[in-house]
Amino acid sequence: MQTVKTVLFVFAAMLFCVCRAEPAPVRVEGGRLTAAGKELRLRGINWGWWHLKGTEYTEEDMKNQAAWGANMLRLAFTYTDVTDLDGSWNEKRFAKLDEVVRWAGKYNQYVILDLHVAPGGQNLTAYTDGGKNLLWTEAAKQEHFLNLWRELARRYRDNPVVAAYELMNEPRTARPTPELLAELNRRAIAAIREIDPDKVIVVTGDNMSNAQDLVDVIRVRDDNILYTFHFYEGALSGPWRRNIEGRKISGTGDWKQIELEFTVPDDVAEIALMLRSSRNSGTAWFDDITVTDDAGNLLDAYSFDGGTSPFSVERAPHTVGSFDARTGHHAPGSLRVSGTPDYNGFVGPHWKVDPGRGYRITGWVKLDQATGDTFLAAAMFGSRRISSEQLREKLKPAVDFSRKYNVPLWVGEFSMTRSDRQPEEIRERIALFEEYGFSWSYWNFHETTGPTTMALQAQKRTGGDYPVNLPLLEVLKQFWALNGK
Repeated sequence: MQTVKTVLFVFAAMLFCVCRAEPAPVRVEGGRLTAAGKELRLRGINWGWWHLKGTEYTEEDMKNQAAWGANMLRLAFTYTDVTDLDGSWNEKRFAKLDEVVRWAGKYNQYVILDLHVAPGGQNLTAYTDGGKNLLWTEAAKQEHFLNLWRELARRYRDNPVVAAYELMNEPRTARPTPELLAELNRRAIAAIREIDPDKVIVVTGDNMSNAQDLVDVIRVRDDNILYTFHFYEGALSGPWRRNIEGRKISGTGDWKQIELEFTVPDDVAEIALMLRSSRNSGTAWFDDITVTDDAGNLLDAYSFDGGTSPFSVERAPHTVGSFDARTGHHAPGSLRVSGTPDYNGFVGPHWKVDPGRGYRITGWVKLDQATGDTFLAAAMFGSRRISSEQLREKLKPAVDFSRKYNVPLWVGEFSMTRSDRQPEEIRERIALFEEYGFSWSYWNFHETTGPTTMALQAQKRTGGDYPVNLPLLEVLKQFWALNGK
């Protein structure tokens, strides 16, 4: 009897090991991703970069996405998540990265390590180290970048759960041609290959990683490269948003009027007000915001006499500010921001607009040793649906690049703000990716920007989750189910 129990125990243990086996190492062979000699298609989701600064992601999230059928996550992190500002390794922060990779191995998920913010910043967006874009001009920043990838390669070269190293997210050199990016890519790949000759390396194009940015000069002379692009084209119809910004000011000064004037594009139906004061080590106050159309009609007016409502933080935890009951433009009361991080913004009400019409936003700002940029902005939300033929045309540069060089492609990000049309349009986009043989990962699992966000499961700024976006989940599950076939 004891022998039987022993055999059963051993069998159960073996079965558990089989079920929990880590993914096989990923390679690029014959223009395709492969694992264990078989073609592999990566179909998964992004874990947004701010997760390392809080507790938004848990092992339960990994368990859930595995149960839903996903086979990978794009794990976004910043250079400050693993190093101190002087470039030394921060083992406590590195431990968080290791923890997520362990979760992934436990639930048979691949991880692509996405360096979302490189030292000095790799584009002009505020979240990338303040939008200074110093990676392209400062040798010390580049060396920090190269050393970071050497260390990541050393730590993860023998871990098959880490499917690939993504050199950087959405680079933008602000140069007419992408040679500067291509050269830094080559240096980074050489640095990694000194330590890890086998891991897949992810390369993208200049100018924010669009499909049209995959051009000849980006091609790397390495057989184990996965090329990536982001596909937000047509997402305005979701609606997706794009921002326009007014003149930026800084320094010290009493109340001063600032403004933003614009003409509404044909594909925009709705506008949201935004107040921005980024990278501000001093203080800025906002008050008396007005919106008028090109006929001079007053559409909206907001004064902060009794509080900051209806404006709220745009993206927690990277937005800070408070109500100042003692300071104001025409009367006590204003929105005060002080000691703000790289990314800092407040979003206000939405209002309907007419395509082709002009609008003017004005506001009053007071500054006290305000660094960075303080300005008005507007988020524009679209209404027109883009056709399948138009989507194909937008994808064509990436398709042509893949066929010309016989290389695999991965849509690292694509998304759409939650709406009634979101499930249908996300299904349409993924179907195209599948037709062309692309791997893909939806942006993203969690966000703390409110229940109407593009996230699969939005989170409350005060903690806790909103319900999962079930219509979106059903679409993703439909295609994630292909991972088992």
